Amino acid sequence: MSNPWSEPDIDTSRTSTPRPEYPRPDFQRGNTDGIDWRNLNGRWSFEFDPHDVGEKEAWYKGTRPFSGSIQVPFPWEAHLAWDDGHLASNDNWFSKQAFLNPDDVDASNYREQTRQEIGWYRTTVTLPNHWYGQRSILHFCAVDWQTRAWVNGRFMGEHEGGYAPFEFDITEACCPGERTEIIVRVYDPNDHRALPGGKQIDWYARTSGIWQTVFLEPRPQAFISNIKITPDIDDSSALIAATTTGTESLPGCKLRTTILSPDGKTIVQDASCDAETFNVSIPDPLLWSPDTPFLYEVSVELLTADTLVDRVGTYFGMRKISIAPLPGTTTNYIFLNDRPAYLLGALNQSFNPWGVYTFPSDEAIQEDLKRTRSFGFNFLRLHIKIEEPRFLYWADRLGVLLMCDIPNFASDGYSEVAQAQWESTLRTTIERDYNHPSIFSWCCFNETWGLGGEAFKQKPDRHEWVREMYRLARSLDPSRLIEDNSPCLYDHIETQINSWHFYINDYGEASHHIQNVVEKTFPGSEFNYTGGNTQSDAPLMNSEYGGISAGAGDKDISWCFKFLTNELRLHEKICGYIYTELQDIEWEHNGFMNYDRTVKSFGYDYRIINNLDTALIDAPPGGTIPGGATLETDIYTSHFSSRIVNGASLFWRIDTLDAWGNEKEGIRSGSTPVSFTQYRVEKVHRLILEMPASNQVCTLQIWIEDAAGSVVAQNFISREVYDAPLPAIDFRKDYLAARYDVASYNVADWIGGTQTDGDLVIGLGSGTFEYSIELPDGMELGSITAMEFWAELSSGREDSPQTDAYALPSQVNISVNSIPVDTITLPDAPADSRGVLSYIHGIAGRYGELTRTTATGDDLEKILTGIVENHLTIRYDVTSANSCGNGLAVFGARAGRYPVQPCAVLRFG
Repeated sequence: MSNPWSEPDIDTSRTSTPRPEYPRPDFQRGNTDGIDWRNLNGRWSFEFDPHDVGEKEAWYKGTRPFSGSIQVPFPWEAHLAWDDGHLASNDNWFSKQAFLNPDDVDASNYREQTRQEIGWYRTTVTLPNHWYGQRSILHFCAVDWQTRAWVNGRFMGEHEGGYAPFEFDITEACCPGERTEIIVRVYDPNDHRALPGGKQIDWYARTSGIWQTVFLEPRPQAFISNIKITPDIDDSSALIAATTTGTESLPGCKLRTTILSPDGKTIVQDASCDAETFNVSIPDPLLWSPDTPFLYEVSVELLTADTLVDRVGTYFGMRKISIAPLPGTTTNYIFLNDRPAYLLGALNQSFNPWGVYTFPSDEAIQEDLKRTRSFGFNFLRLHIKIEEPRFLYWADRLGVLLMCDIPNFASDGYSEVAQAQWESTLRTTIERDYNHPSIFSWCCFNETWGLGGEAFKQKPDRHEWVREMYRLARSLDPSRLIEDNSPCLYDHIETQINSWHFYINDYGEASHHIQNVVEKTFPGSEFNYTGGNTQSDAPLMNSEYGGISAGAGDKDISWCFKFLTNELRLHEKICGYIYTELQDIEWEHNGFMNYDRTVKSFGYDYRIINNLDTALIDAPPGGTIPGGATLETDIYTSHFSSRIVNGASLFWRIDTLDAWGNEKEGIRSGSTPVSFTQYRVEKVHRLILEMPASNQVCTLQIWIEDAAGSVVAQNFISREVYDAPLPAIDFRKDYLAARYDVASYNVADWIGGTQTDGDLVIGLGSGTFEYSIELPDGMELGSITAMEFWAELSSGREDSPQTDAYALPSQVNISVNSIPVDTITLPDAPADSRGVLSYIHGIAGRYGELTRTTATGDDLEKILTGIVENHLTIRYDVTSANSCGNGLAVFGARAGRYPVQPCAVLRFG
């Protein structure tokens, strides 16, 4: 299968229909496009209206030709709106066509530049003849912000809001079988402060205009207008509330509900149209969970005298969300289906460089959710964006839990208008998305954005409005958990989830911070609350964390993800976490994927720590220790899967990498029986190990096996064993090693300049590093049979983005005493957890390849002949005459991956 995010699959041609699938599988009336519904996505005529003259000049009459076209349903900030999907990339994520002065816009100023505010759309369609006698309904799944529509010149209505679906009954303005012209005016103000916009406000590219599917469908005069299904696993039933419209004059009408269970069993239930709600028994329910995403398919029919009037398809999952104490404790956890649910979450801002807010394809939605599970996460926090129904549908199908944020308005936009718009968004979102089993929580506000930030603590009127909205959400949806505010400023008011945020990239600071939060969390504590409010017994969860925050640059996250997650998992009181984030977005580079969805390399399997079952090491992820010293650390287990583990044993071993790059496995090893208690975090062993002597990198590997020998959990940490630098001249019987410091070059001449970072030097672009080695006096050069030149090298770049699919190769010419010895191609400038020495010494994960170039024969003779005053001159050249002139990084013994000092090795005999 091709990559659904790759350009050939997502670029919309001039003849295809983008996003052709029915947009509401949770409320599906149509089944066949062109027969019982009509998708209107695709090319529409289009015109910006920068001077707002369109209505005055009656553009809605259709007599004025529009000068351009746009692809619906992509916002006018999106490349795909203009058939420019091939331009989208990690570095190009918006279309300049959206701006009044495109030539003035670039990636550094796009958020401040004035955008086009008004766009006019026009399309024509012929309704099928067999729609005659029914109402013709024009549906918009989402448009940002104000929409006005005309059909054949007649005004159909207006809607305001950026996320909710809306419709216009256009029956009186058109006739099946005849040409119908639809014209839409959308206004999305540059000043968005009072409107819920989430991270469109001052953060990322805006979304303006039509950004979800537009479609037509026929509908009877009397019809089913809403279906809400509330499962009850305790009673093995489902409460169905089916709302009808226009049935007052329909004689003897009834509702027939047919439910098809995941195992193929059929359940039929009839009810009167007057019944507001009715219960349906669900015998032996198959429960929905991330591991078993069972769905019950539902058909609700409106009948009169056994004649079908209307039919709508939907679905639901039998699942229960609750709060209860962890077994054997008084610590409250979030429970799914009466079992503790440890929540392994990622923040998902759900933008992309092709369509901004709009997914390029249905397959791209699926791929994001499949990747979520493959990374080890079982849920996503949909961050300050109301997602399209097909995203929620695939989360239901693929088993991804969702915590859903309501988009905020700007802090300086707080007003009665803003409050009303926000409340309307809350109500319409819960109404639309009530049936999705994947959604387990609604989060009203994020970090008091829109509420005043730090000033919120001094505004009791806003405290009470937050409380009011929190309680409103609970009344609208008592089946899910509600959070008042996901805070970074410790300012909850009233909440069912006691969450907090932090961004710290230092182990000691992070460990202390997490411990402090845990110690201050208990009923009655004022910590993390404001306005005189105190903690209840709500579950404690981290709802944002990371080592690389927004604007911190493009850096490796593999190291911080592992140690921060390890620290969170050590504390049983914490019921879950949300790592920031699933994928990079624009200028924020902390995702498991790049913005274009290419996957980053971590250097380890992230699922060893991002798993319901894991072994934990209560120690820093890296550090330096003297040779022969003792390493002592406590080992914990965290066991939250449904798997019962019998006969668990803890195993450990120390693997080493020495000063010559030699690897040895298991120089120390052992095992001991341990407990592995389900739904608990517990200390199971204190490990005391003597470290080896001499300079090397040691990795402590631990794992837990069950009685059958299957590995159920694992982890590792690294230590640099170091006493003193190895001698500059190391004279042995059959070789001499002459080592040199990476910063002691004779020449460093690089077109892009040089950087020094600890025991690492970097030359940028093309250029030269030259080193001189002084050999011992009295050496008999004639006894040298070979020379080897050892160094850890990579290509060189100014920053340190995490290793991914985008390689940065560099071709290096190596010469000694002006004699060419070798040309090597370095494939990349990697940065991930394998650069353990870099991380131990404060360098962001850079490492290279351990290279060894050998000179023998004529080359060796020429080198020896060129020795002057016992000096060898080693030169590394990267030229600009090829496509691999991407700099050079030279690593010392205390940087990179290998504890190997660059050296010349002279072989004798």
